[in-house]
Amino acid sequence: ETVYNAVMTWINHDTRRRKRLMRELMELVRFPFMAKLFFLANVQSNEAMRQCCQDIVTETLTYQVFPEDVRSPRTRPRHASGLKEAVVVIGGVEMEGTDENPTVHSNSITMTCTAEPSASSWVPLTRMRH
Repeated sequence: ETVYNAVMTWINHDTRRRKRLMRELMELVRFPFMAKLFFLANVQSNEAMRQCCQDIVTETLTYQVFPEDVRSPRTRPRHASGLKEAVVVIGGVEMEGTDENPTVHSNSITMTCTAEPSASSWVPLTRMRH
């Protein structure tokens, strides 16, 4: 939805010159994964989309009803390119003073840590300066 809106905003900024690129750009938008109501209200009802990309509109409508029957670059899952899933924690508190009389400053981020979901340990990333 965000990508579609960005492309349409870009095209509409200079429609006369940019409309010829609409087909090429819309082929990169993953319409089948849009919310159905958004697609119906914003894409299917758009006259320029129906004229330029009717096959993409039809493909999306078909996918929404029969997802197993549609195979295209817009319906294939994207593969991560060397990325790993990770959990990152940002926070912490800074303590000063002694163990008997600590002073806590909690108005700043003091550290970040990460862990892979399958791992059982945390790895410090960096200490934050404030």
